[in-house]
Amino acid sequence: MVALCPDCSGVLLDDRKKPFCPTCALSVAPFEVHKGRCRSCRGRRPKIKGTVRVSAYDTELGKVFRLYKYHGRQKLGLLLGRWVAESISAATWHDRIEVVASVPTHWTRRWGQSFYAADALADLVANRLGLPHTALLKRIRGGRHQIGLNYQQRKANVRNAFAMRRGVKLREARVLLVDDVRTTGATVQECAGVLKEAGAAEVYVAVVVQAGGDPNRSPVPRDA
Repeated sequence: MVALCPDCSGVLLDDRKKPFCPTCALSVAPFEVHKGRCRSCRGRRPKIKGTVRVSAYDTELGKVFRLYKYHGRQKLGLLLGRWVAESISAATWHDRIEVVASVPTHWTRRWGQSFYAADALADLVANRLGLPHTALLKRIRGGRHQIGLNYQQRKANVRNAFAMRRGVKLREARVLLVDDVRTTGATVQECAGVLKEAGAAEVYVAVVVQAGGDPNRSPVPRDA
């Protein structure tokens, strides 16, 4: 188990308490959310019913996440997975989800790697929530890394990049989709569209960190 000193625990708890939109997980100013939407996602028809996060990316907790994902500190996943599960449990929809899935990566990206953050987190979250973690999706083409791309480029980069795994039947299932980081939402929206076309009744998303999200920034495109 990962132990934190009292000072670190306090800082990270403050990061987790910062407000975010319950639909898109962007950081919000006080009282900005109205009827479950922030100004960036109000008036849209998202494929995702709700999103939770643990923190914003550029925080002290974001540094912990980066140690986990990029610097081999995989034991931190126990802490991050617990916090993701706690964020889900605090959501109004937590008792609706029936199955946990992760955002997949292309097999070429996993070649020679034993660790994939989204899968590992989905395992931890599913165990804590007492739900099955099932491989529902597969990535059928690689494409560029999303890092450094703007919203429209990200959306084009993941268009038709995902498909259902053979033999999977959803039959009005309510799915929780787990990823490690959300930026514009292009990837999880694409995955949610595939799940809904395959029969999912509702799709929810949980991530560790949301990149960006300054409450004073311009809204993202309406179909983000």
